[in-house]
Amino acid sequence: MKPRFTLKKTALILSAVALVPMLLLAKAKGSDHADTPEIAASPGADLTDVYVFPSPTNPSNVVLAMNVHPLIMRGAGSSVSFDPNVLYQFKIDNTGDNVEDLVVQASFQGTGSSQKVYIAGPVKPSMTGAKSTLLSPFTTTGTINATFSPAAGMKVFAGAREDSFFFDLDQFFTILPDRAYPLTGVSVPDPNTPKAGSWRAPGVAKDFLSSNGYNVLSVVVELPKSQLIGSGDGKIHVWCTTSK
Repeated sequence: MKPRFTLKKTALILSAVALVPMLLLAKAKGSDHADTPEIAASPGADLTDVYVFPSPTNPSNVVLAMNVHPLIMRGAGSSVSFDPNVLYQFKIDNTGDNVEDLVVQASFQGTGSSQKVYIAGPVKPSMTGAKSTLLSPFTTTGTINATFSPAAGMKVFAGAREDSFFFDLDQFFTILPDRAYPLTGVSVPDPNTPKAGSWRAPGVAKDFLSSNGYNVLSVVVELPKSQLIGSGDGKIHVWCTTSK
């Protein structure tokens, strides 16, 4: 599926972002694609990345993007839907204490091409940390793979997109064999013996995910920056969670 996100850059994936006077990426950790047998068996709950960037059309807006369900085969994006038993959340800390002050929740009903999309927030959660509760969503709902506006000033897309994470997986395995190849679950030879090798030069590196046409499911929310900034210094910390 095309396109990738306009600007490129579980598992717990965290980024710290300054929203005033401009949006700057300060920290980002990791990417997870079927990293363990348990998460590979539950792809709907498998977080890969979170992205935060300025809206390309409105300087007053910010875009939050969460990718889940990795390694969707080329051409299969339109036939894959979100797990209706999973709650997908953006968590936002705007006071610097690493505790979420706001959440944006996405939940889904049904499966297939008519799957309904529900959005709640940004709103203060009723509990923080590892436990979450489903909050009341906006009355305006959407459908998978279609953009909609659940509230004034907000745009949402939830559906298939090309995986925007660049990773030279084959070269990675020549340096440090992983526990198992994510597509087959079969261990790479000599998993306990690091191999000689180094990263390929940028112009030579091969994007394993793009070259094989792998897709993800994305939840993309565009909204005014003012809805995320608290009384602190204008910085926000954003991370994503999936909960069953």
